[in-house]
Amino acid sequence: MVNNPSGDEMFDPTFDKIVITIVVVAAIAIFRLTLGAILKRKLRELAGHQLLANFIAVVLSIVLVFYLLNVWGITQALLEWLAALGTITAVLLITMKDVWITNLFAGISLIGDKSIDIGTDVEIQGKRGKIVEMTLTITKVKTADGNLMIVPNKKFREEIVIIRAGKRRR
Repeated sequence: MVNNPSGDEMFDPTFDKIVITIVVVAAIAIFRLTLGAILKRKLRELAGHQLLANFIAVVLSIVLVFYLLNVWGITQALLEWLAALGTITAVLLITMKDVWITNLFAGISLIGDKSIDIGTDVEIQGKRGKIVEMTLTITKVKTADGNLMIVPNKKFREEIVIIRAGKRRR
């Protein structure tokens, strides 16, 4: 018990939080066990009843965690932390835009392009070769003299690429 400025006695807020936490956890556990027993008894023949019971347990656990975070006053700090993490992620994505994201989207468009595939003979920036590997960010082209040329996928969208006629391997 704690004395407040008016002289009245009141309970310690930390003690109240501990009691609320114990009561809520116990109530959720009892509810979960009761619901699990009912589901097991009533829905035994139903395929996937255990999946339903597990789903309900996960939902109850998430609700319990959020409620207890709120009781202990951690929700605000968690939201501030997530906002900071989101800001850092946005800054990193903006700085990586030219290096990685542009190549990623170009790679996705190349995968959908029917005229360019592994085995296609291409000429890019005056160099000829055969595509030997395509990833989301780079394409590897083997030149006639045996060198491996690594081409960022955005070059296939920014430069003039000559696709040589001939047989393509798949």
